[in-house]
Amino acid sequence: AGSPDKLARLKIVPDTKKYSPYDTIVKFRDGAGSDDTIWQIFASGAFKTSWDASWHKKCLSVCGEFQDISTDGNVVVLPDDESEEVPMNNTFTFFGIDYTNVFVSTAGYVSFGDEDGDCPNCDDFRGEPFPDPVTPNNVIAPLWNDINPEDGGNITYKYVMNMPDKFITQWTEVPEYESDGNNTNTFQVALYFDSGCIEFRYGSLIVLNGGATAGVENINGTVGVNIPTAGIIDGNITCVRLC
Repeated sequence: AGSPDKLARLKIVPDTKKYSPYDTIVKFRDGAGSDDTIWQIFASGAFKTSWDASWHKKCLSVCGEFQDISTDGNVVVLPDDESEEVPMNNTFTFFGIDYTNVFVSTAGYVSFGDEDGDCPNCDDFRGEPFPDPVTPNNVIAPLWNDINPEDGGNITYKYVMNMPDKFITQWTEVPEYESDGNNTNTFQVALYFDSGCIEFRYGSLIVLNGGATAGVENINGTVGVNIPTAGIIDGNITCVRLC
């Protein structure tokens, strides 16, 4: 039998002001490797790690399971490198600002846009580490990468009312650009309305074109959390929770 899923609790280094005060929970796939391997993935720059057996046992179910909305969600039909504003049917608070709509990008992220309600450069297909003042800002990125829904797969969103209420955006079997539809990626982001928590949930991924970016940043791109993607891309991580 494999070992149970592991959770690492990542704390933002307190003397680094450019990072937000989110606690980050990472769920590792069954049998993902030794604890030492896990720490090597994340013990860098922005993060320090801690392991507490009682906390680990208590929080095994904290990071949610993948909730497939590929067939019953609202479909976003877009060409490559585009975004569309969609309603969330509720209010989500992000870095202290309330939003009821969100821009969904083909490139694996969502954004709440700028102060004017626009989303400049939300067609940007290649993400930079967060925070970054270059637009697009106000971004939540489970897997910001050059993926192309014109070559296959779909993008869907859904307001899920099942206590707690949440808004899910899902990219399903969307291939990387110029991969002949072969390097497909399935993942989703869930926004929890009551708590303001964010979950990145991962299915099957094939990322070969130079990596991807995961994390969040505020409306000015001055405060953010950058999630190391090595464990995500290699399939060892199934969920990341920011709360």
